[in-house]
Amino acid sequence: MNSTSIQSILKQRGAWLKATHGDPKVAEANTAISRIIANDYILFEKVRDQIFKSTEEYVHRVPITPLYLDAKGKALLEQLEKYGMVIREPAGNAICETKSKRYLSGGWLEELAWLAAVEAGADEAIFGQVIGWEVKGYTGENEIDLIVRRGDHLGFVSCKALRSELDMQDRKHRNRLMDAVHEADNLGDHFGKPGEKVAVLVTTDLFDEARDAPRYNALMGKAAVLDVQIIALEDLGWDKLVAAIHGLFD
Repeated sequence: MNSTSIQSILKQRGAWLKATHGDPKVAEANTAISRIIANDYILFEKVRDQIFKSTEEYVHRVPITPLYLDAKGKALLEQLEKYGMVIREPAGNAICETKSKRYLSGGWLEELAWLAAVEAGADEAIFGQVIGWEVKGYTGENEIDLIVRRGDHLGFVSCKALRSELDMQDRKHRNRLMDAVHEADNLGDHFGKPGEKVAVLVTTDLFDEARDAPRYNALMGKAAVLDVQIIALEDLGWDKLVAAIHGLFD
């Protein structure tokens, strides 16, 4: 075993890699469609919701709601069909996910983060990884969306595919964002060492360009206090995402 592998480093910290993890070959095969989704997540949101609704109606054999997609939406749907993420049912009325709901619900974001880590120059990166651990006789496990390694230092990323638009009146959405920051901080506390970084990659628009200010000050303040890097919708473009993931190495 490489003495500076993710596996060996975690072993020294009372943790170990379990069998459940993401498949790099699948992520590489999905590179193009994952980047298409990231480039216009707001459009993807609308198309995805119609796919899920259409699938549910087909499965439950109820009247299927016609798809209401503009030209861009139809083009994206064609790309999803091309990559086998959805199929048209025989009558052509229903669009159904075929590679499980996981990819469309957020698996694409984990895969994209892994691809960005590889592009950013990580010595090693794994995603969708279940970690077993033992502390003072107590055992448990956590699933970590992305672990990266540069030399003997690790970085951890929690990926959250959430609604793009932030409504400050929506307490559930705000809580999910705040929980994501705490979750990332817990990963650092549990599996990290001083100097190692953690981040939250989230698909919500958290910066108001018109006001040149954050949309959710309390979230940004909490992230700053906990030293959690936030990578938001504004940073989903490929070059920005690669640079943000690279920041975990600095």
